[in-house]
Amino acid sequence: MSKPQKRASKALWIGLAQVEPTSAKGVLGDVRGAFTNAIAMANGRSNFRVSVKQALEDRGLLLVRLKEAETLKSRLSKHSISEDLATATEEVKSSGGVGFGTFHTFGAE
Repeated sequence: MSKPQKRASKALWIGLAQVEPTSAKGVLGDVRGAFTNAIAMANGRSNFRVSVKQALEDRGLLLVRLKEAETLKSRLSKHSISEDLATATEEVKSSGGVGFGTFHTFGAE
C-alpha cells in the first residue's frame, strides 16, 4: 500500500519577469519589452512560472524570462520591497491572482 502523497503548501513567490508585447497596440504600447516584478501564490517555482506566464498572456504579453524566482519570505529576509509591490502582495493574498509591480519599458520604437 502506498503512502498518501503530501501536497506542497502554497506560498507567496516573487520573481523578475522580462516581457514582450504581442502587439504595438497592447498595454505597453510601442516598445520592445519591459521588466516587472511578479508576485503569486504557488506551490513551487514551476507552478509560479506557469501562473505568471498565463497572467501575462491574459494581458497580451509574452514571458521571455523569469529570473530570481523565490519565495517572498526568502526575498524579504535579504531585501525590502517597494510600496507598490507590498500593495500587490495584499491583493494577491485576497484574490489568489497574480500581481505585478511597475512595468519598466525599454526599446521604444
